[in-house]
Amino acid sequence: MDWYQIKKNIYYTNDDYIRDVIALHLKKGALKAIYNYICQTPFVSMEERFKGFAEGIEHDICSEIITLFLYKKPILRWYLNSTEQLEMDIDARFVDSLDVHNKICEFLTNLSCLIDDDIFLLNDVIKEKPLVLMVFKPQAPPEIIEGTKYFEFPSCQ
Repeated sequence: MDWYQIKKNIYYTNDDYIRDVIALHLKKGALKAIYNYICQTPFVSMEERFKGFAEGIEHDICSEIITLFLYKKPILRWYLNSTEQLEMDIDARFVDSLDVHNKICEFLTNLSCLIDDDIFLLNDVIKEKPLVLMVFKPQAPPEIIEGTKYFEFPSCQ
């Protein structure tokens, strides 16, 4: 897919400019590992006030939102709502080139390897049936979903 098709199919802004990133069933210690990875990744940075936050991250989940910067643009927001799931948003307004898209893909693929689980890029997690736009799997290239695939949250029983 060329940049025009990627922008049109993934980062369109005609309905909403947020794309949701989610992974379920994180293992113990995953949030700290994600935090440390973010701190060590040269092309991603975070808000100053969250530097040194690693020690309490597993215990102090209190609905914090950490803004992550890619190329000094506030592209990602990481929601610390649960120790068992990864929740992030991508602000599509700042995804303005194939290079930025590729860095996001590299970042999410590496996170997928780190947590050893699939990460899903969705059009809107609030919808009853969120549409899966991309899947990031450990040790595999990112996959753009060209057909219609809906994300189903596991039932709470």
